[in-house]
Amino acid sequence: MLPLANPLHYPLAMFVAALVLGLGVRLGGMPRWLMLPVAVLVAVGGSLILQQREARQPALDDPHLAREIQQLRQQVRQLLQGAEKVRTEAARLLLDAPDLDWLITVQEVCDQVNRLPQALEQRLQQLRQCDDPVLSAETLEKQLAQVRRQKRRVSPVAATQLDRLEASLQRNIQLVQAGRDTRLAQVTALATLVQETAGVLQQLQNQLHTCDIHNQHQLRELQTLSDTLTGFEQQMSILITRV
Repeated sequence: MLPLANPLHYPLAMFVAALVLGLGVRLGGMPRWLMLPVAVLVAVGGSLILQQREARQPALDDPHLAREIQQLRQQVRQLLQGAEKVRTEAARLLLDAPDLDWLITVQEVCDQVNRLPQALEQRLQQLRQCDDPVLSAETLEKQLAQVRRQKRRVSPVAATQLDRLEASLQRNIQLVQAGRDTRLAQVTALATLVQETAGVLQQLQNQLHTCDIHNQHQLRELQTLSDTLTGFEQQMSILITRV
């Protein structure tokens, strides 16, 4: 028997529960005290379903790859928690900030981070179920072309980030040309991006917590961190999207 799942580890279940709560209270006119237990049941039930789906997944032929995928899932869960903390800090400052644009941008990036787990899970499923462990060179070439196009449109800081992604894709192309399994390299690249994004989120949270919104130097530092965070999110979107 599977242990009781923690809904906090399954963002999709939490999202559905929040949606049920919001619709029930705002549109259905139901009292909050009644809808809260319903939302909790939805969250627990959804997390159990997702946990059972994970348990039914076929075992990978590469134990190392299986461990890396599991660690990546755990890192993404921690990333979501960090994004929520940053969103809370940004919302606190929105009331008094003289310039709302960058704070709104921060919250939008956090929203995008919250949407990553579902897309990432779909990508991981494709990697698990792939009969041919070698990703096609054509797909990698398209991703590489997308990165190079994006480099021409972004800031120097973001371009430096994209340089690393470009180098990673070029290595994967070499692996494909040698007939090697690229799945582990793809998961490792994603895990590196998740770790770097989590680090930037932590810095952003710390600075937002102590920020003087009338100090232009601090605001510029926050804007730089926000740009860096946006760049990481864009890189992850490239890697998890089938081109």
